[in-house]
Amino acid sequence: MNIFDGSSTKRNAQAAVLEASKHWDDDFSPDILFVFHSTIQNPHDIALILDKRFSKTLIVGCTTAGEWLAKQHKNNELVLLGITSPDIKWSMSVLENLSSDPADGAKAVCTELLQQLGINWMDLNSKEHFCLSFFDGLSKREEPIIAAMASELGNIPLLGGSAGDDLKFENTYVIANAKAYQNAAIFVLAESKLPFKAVKHQHFIPGDVDTIITKADVSKRIVYHLDGMPAAERYAQLLHRSVEDLNTQVFSEHPLIYQYQQECYVRSISQLGENNSLIFYCAIEEGMILNLCSHQNMVQQFNHALQKLNKPANNIELILIFNCILRQLESKSTDCLQGMASEVAAMSKHVIGFDTYGEQWQGLHINQTMVALAMFNHG
Repeated sequence: MNIFDGSSTKRNAQAAVLEASKHWDDDFSPDILFVFHSTIQNPHDIALILDKRFSKTLIVGCTTAGEWLAKQHKNNELVLLGITSPDIKWSMSVLENLSSDPADGAKAVCTELLQQLGINWMDLNSKEHFCLSFFDGLSKREEPIIAAMASELGNIPLLGGSAGDDLKFENTYVIANAKAYQNAAIFVLAESKLPFKAVKHQHFIPGDVDTIITKADVSKRIVYHLDGMPAAERYAQLLHRSVEDLNTQVFSEHPLIYQYQQECYVRSISQLGENNSLIFYCAIEEGMILNLCSHQNMVQQFNHALQKLNKPANNIELILIFNCILRQLESKSTDCLQGMASEVAAMSKHVIGFDTYGEQWQGLHINQTMVALAMFNHG
């Protein structure tokens, strides 16, 4: 596997791409190029410049709420990573209208992905195939579409993240080849002769306090009432705070979880809405019982998750990271963010990723989680 990476803080798209790739071999033409960038760069310009620079390459990525590359977590940067390998075949498809029927969209996307690889559905297996997802992070359509994709793809690893915009909550974009899209999702299906492994990490357990969603706009993920009270007032009350204290940092440190069949699914709050409502990153329903969860030590649990990769450290060539923005805020507040970045880098020769507005794991859209794909050499 041949890998080049780089980053830039420049605002101008052409200058940023040139700086990020200035150390790459002149004849390097990646099979696939991952691009993640902040709101200081224009996604339309980035998509066009990259397509012009790497005209024969599959280009995929999105805008972010933070970037990961090598041994560092970054903000306000563009990061690039290109891969060539005769042992991996890649295919890519864009679902342009997330408001369409999810089952029809998933079927069309999977058909295109399989055709590009020249395989049939029956050929898919969890040892050779994986799928990556990149969603418009403000679409609020991740749940039905990722569930439909999982149904089509079966048991192969399916993971990814929702694009961010540095917590502005205005415009998020996914990038495929020469275009930046909104209200869209990109799926990458890979067939690999090299080993790989998907891993998921969260560090929350059920606490002692429950609250019930008693009024909500499900389609917009807005909760108006918890336990019959204005949602923000009740949430603040549970934390022994005032509504004026609520911000993204508080939301990152005190998420809610939904428990189902002995599994915990984080339902994180993205922002304070009008009339003391709460807007969530993930699907909610009236009558849903949410738990004000307790924390485990993030670094310890993170190390446990990395150990599940179960391979010698020097065999990992690449780790691709999808990390929730609220984890980033929490880890920053506890001064362990760069430590976590270093932990990942110590495991792998190359690291790239971004901070998300939600994560996809198999058929689920989740919050406050890191999902990652590790790719190994032949060893």
